[in-house]
Amino acid sequence: MVIGVQKEAEYRRVVNAWAMYDWANSAFFTTVVAAVFPPFYRSLVMESGHENPTATAYWAYTTAVTLLIAAATGPVFGAVADQTGQRKRWLASFAGLGVVATALMVLLGGDAYLWASLLFILGGIGVSTGNVFYDSLLPHVAREGDIDRVSTRGYALGYLGGGILLVVNVLMIMKPEWFLLADSESGIRLSFFSVVVG
Repeated sequence: MVIGVQKEAEYRRVVNAWAMYDWANSAFFTTVVAAVFPPFYRSLVMESGHENPTATAYWAYTTAVTLLIAAATGPVFGAVADQTGQRKRWLASFAGLGVVATALMVLLGGDAYLWASLLFILGGIGVSTGNVFYDSLLPHVAREGDIDRVSTRGYALGYLGGGILLVVNVLMIMKPEWFLLADSESGIRLSFFSVVVG
């Protein structure tokens, strides 16, 4: 009886760990991809002397390159996940790439939009490819009858975690004094850092 309880507790722990990855991972999509980084990127381009339409075009090129690389490499890395069985190692490697690239965004300033493009592309590839390996772990984490429930849990926690952090980040930018920050730019930089530690 005790062994059965221990096995159930271990199963719940593994499932919770899998789902909480989505909680942390979604912060990149809400803060970096959707809300904070795009206007910050445009400000870097305009700081270098370009007009707003050019800044918008450069952002479109940057996101397009990121998506094209992720779409082209996703099936390849999916096959790698299936063939090697080293899903956790690959997940850690690509998640690490995303973490490092996002952490370096804190240092961006002035007219460094080319560096910003590179960091966004690397971060996007890291997070997107990491998700390939994360998703491939699901059948190995959840029991056959639990796959839909566990997947839904991860999805819901992702929205919740990403949404909560986005609200905090928007407040840091709009009301920096609430967080003892000097200005909105400090809030932007801290928001990138919060994605890394989130």
